[in-house]
Amino acid sequence: MQENFFQRKMMSTIITTITLAMILAGIYINDDVSGTSDYGESFLLAAMLYGSYGGVIILVYGTLVSAVIEFVMNRWFKMNILIYILLHGVFGLIMLDAPILAVFGVGSALLYASIDRWILYRIKKEKPIMMLMLTPITLFVMIWSSLSFISPDLPPFTAEDAVEFATSGEGTIVDKFPKEEGVITVGNAIRETSVEEIGDEVYIVTFTETWRDEDAGGPWFISYKVERGSSTLYDESHNGL
Repeated sequence: MQENFFQRKMMSTIITTITLAMILAGIYINDDVSGTSDYGESFLLAAMLYGSYGGVIILVYGTLVSAVIEFVMNRWFKMNILIYILLHGVFGLIMLDAPILAVFGVGSALLYASIDRWILYRIKKEKPIMMLMLTPITLFVMIWSSLSFISPDLPPFTAEDAVEFATSGEGTIVDKFPKEEGVITVGNAIRETSVEEIGDEVYIVTFTETWRDEDAGGPWFISYKVERGSSTLYDESHNGL
């Protein structure tokens, strides 16, 4: 093996993973732009997800394949950079049954090999190599920051939104209650949905059931603390419906 083998492979893995994650995350938010109001957060989460899976594959499979190719070419053949890079692309076709994955597999493999050779070249010339890794990291931060800056402001989270969120599930006990603040009568039962704001965009949504016939039992209620994107049990009575 040639100079700084492990350093080259690790740097190639990191740079390729970050680049692949940025591309896939960019595709994701472009397709899902209408489903989010914070582009930066969506980009970051998608990049972390793709980077985690892709990084493991590149680190394990990509590094192993690269090491074997490099060993074989150095031992039995004259090293040819173009052939070295193209061989990586061939092994990137392992997911040929899924065309889109094959495209990214080949692209990642070619990028990995190109970076590996470029790092080796700079090491031999005794030139700095850290800038190669800082470049994609800097680009990632710039894209993330830019997307966060251009993201539209979130609309206010209102009491109506809190009730809608609390009643959005199916197959739960609150299905029997009004889907908006108010009262309904079903037979002998009176069911009420009410909401109270206890903080900045923090609400208590309560579902209460009482009976016209007092012999049927006392009132029953369950309440949830609702914030933007989350709902947790706040309080409930011990009587069942």
